[in-house]
Amino acid sequence: MAVGRYIAGIGCGVASTVVATYNSECAPVKVRGFLGTMLQLTVEIGIFFSQLFATILVDVPNWRILFGLSGAISLIQLIWLPFMPESPKYLVMKGRIEEGAKALKFLRPNCNITKEFDNLLESCSAANDSRHSNHADSSTTDSERFADSNSESNVSIADKHKKLKAVSIHSVSVSNRPTSIGLLNIVKGETPDVIWHMLFCTMFLMGFQQWTGAKGIVFYSTEILVKVFNLSEAQLRKTPNEAQWMTIGLAAAGIAAVFASMNLIDRLGRRRLLLISTSGVSLSCVLIVVGRTCNVAPLAVAAMFLFKLAYGLGMAPIPWLAASEMLPYYALGTLSGIASALNWMMIFIIGLVFPLLAKALDNYLFLPFAALNFSAFLVVFLFVPETKGRHISEILHLHGKRLHVVCSLSRWRRNKHQDHGFQETDESL
Repeated sequence: MAVGRYIAGIGCGVASTVVATYNSECAPVKVRGFLGTMLQLTVEIGIFFSQLFATILVDVPNWRILFGLSGAISLIQLIWLPFMPESPKYLVMKGRIEEGAKALKFLRPNCNITKEFDNLLESCSAANDSRHSNHADSSTTDSERFADSNSESNVSIADKHKKLKAVSIHSVSVSNRPTSIGLLNIVKGETPDVIWHMLFCTMFLMGFQQWTGAKGIVFYSTEILVKVFNLSEAQLRKTPNEAQWMTIGLAAAGIAAVFASMNLIDRLGRRRLLLISTSGVSLSCVLIVVGRTCNVAPLAVAAMFLFKLAYGLGMAPIPWLAASEMLPYYALGTLSGIASALNWMMIFIIGLVFPLLAKALDNYLFLPFAALNFSAFLVVFLFVPETKGRHISEILHLHGKRLHVVCSLSRWRRNKHQDHGFQETDESL
């Protein structure tokens, strides 16, 4: 069993990074946030059903069925994955232009992909080497001229891809930048761009996500609710009991919150949802403490539901988008893996620390998390930029520098960079 859980843990760690990156790279820019939050939605659905089935299959030997269900889902994924296309962005960055076009066409059936593929070539060219902007501009002009003159009825999509390759292969491969950079080079600062600010934002969001206290509620919600409702031994023997039903309800609230986030993330933006989420979670922690210390069970329970809703709006899905939206492609593989490892390490630490805190602080357990979430609100407000609707080349153009405050300069930056052809989303509330 221990070996199986170890192997499953490796699989979950790899999948959590790769799926988030794959979704972001395959999604159209306008709905990148919507599709990127699918990862967190599936996680919340998995939590809900695992807790629901656990109340039914808790007895020996039925609990073994839970492990079998995980294996069945993995088998379905294993059968389906060979039919999935490679990321078009990955193929283009590797210079495999025709394969990238075919992959994008597979993902956009019955659609004219010329404009989107042209934009992909342009963004990859700009991300590869902003110093060769003249080449990128000339290729973009040629590609746009080609797109405007083509007719879908007269020219096949294969011919379009050949022409796009002819005008764009040089702009994508002209750069002398490496396609990937190791950790040692990044630590030494030997990167084509200054990525320290974006690196800080990515690592902060991924590392802090677990210090919101959310995993404490997921792991120990039943124990917390048992104390809130003061359930007796006889009541605990009844399965499912009141605390277990509330735990299932919390999982359902998490699903609803992520659904709301999916519909809001490309409207309000990542930054605003993060600010709403961190402030909401901080307030929820305070209300949980008040409800428990004053023995007001309805307030404590309502605050726990508010916690799940606020967490699901921003801090649950958005950190998994951060790496693919903020980091250049040559550093994405290395740093997204490190960010994922940091996140899982924090889960491990929280799993060890939370019971100790619960024993030491009792009713005041969530008070430290309230302070931590308020601190996170300040960090997001000061340092985390908006990435909605932006290509990585634009993000590097705006924030490719050392750690800096973004909120006070947002309006000035927006006006300045609109003169350079960029449209920056207002980052102030």
